[in-house]
Amino acid sequence: MTPLLLVQGLNYRYGFAPALQDVSFAVAAGELAALVGRNGAGKSTLLRCIAGWTRATAGDILLQERSIYQHERWARQHLVLIPDTPPFYDELTAWEHVQLVAQLHRLIDWEDRAAELLATFGVWSNREATPAMFSRGMRYKLALCLALLLQPALLLLDEPLGPLDPLSADYLWNAFGRYREQGMSILFSSHQLPSDVHPDRYLVMEQGQMPLQGTPETLTAELALDGNLSLNVLLQTAVNRIARAS
Repeated sequence: MTPLLLVQGLNYRYGFAPALQDVSFAVAAGELAALVGRNGAGKSTLLRCIAGWTRATAGDILLQERSIYQHERWARQHLVLIPDTPPFYDELTAWEHVQLVAQLHRLIDWEDRAAELLATFGVWSNREATPAMFSRGMRYKLALCLALLLQPALLLLDEPLGPLDPLSADYLWNAFGRYREQGMSILFSSHQLPSDVHPDRYLVMEQGQMPLQGTPETLTAELALDGNLSLNVLLQTAVNRIARAS
């Protein structure tokens, strides 16, 4: 089956320092993929490249078999990245941001769905306030509302676990199931995972490389584990593989 997202031989440098080194992987439609690794492993850089915010120095990124570099405008309509600190227009209220996004994407009959999202994430009562008045968690929740309103083919989340309160996080993971049934793929980065979050695929990064990836079943077999996968085991395995290769 053709993957929804295909990353091929991706490289990126900050000056002379390599941030991504020959990263390749695929994510299928409807998959929840966890991009895991220690701080500074290259997770945020990789997400920014996939979103088209940062241009890779080598390699290609295909979304639904189309290169995002050759179809930039189309790609922006089908994928959304929420960075760990989402940007907003200081002069617009939360609801005006919703209206702007709906108008830019020519959504129809969006008002009730937007109101439900804002209410669910606890933003509705602050809809007339500007995001500049919001906490980091509230800003992230507003960004989630805007992204879910669009229902993109691919949703990219950079460290969503940090800013969210437990109630909002629970709703988000439960909502993922519904969106995935509709074909949405979700790729999120994290250096820690709650025990009740079970990704379909793990992508493990270390020093800008991806030495370990696969489904829970394939990784359990590859690492000869008897029980459930441990994130610590995955990260330590990645560290050891990079150390042996160097």
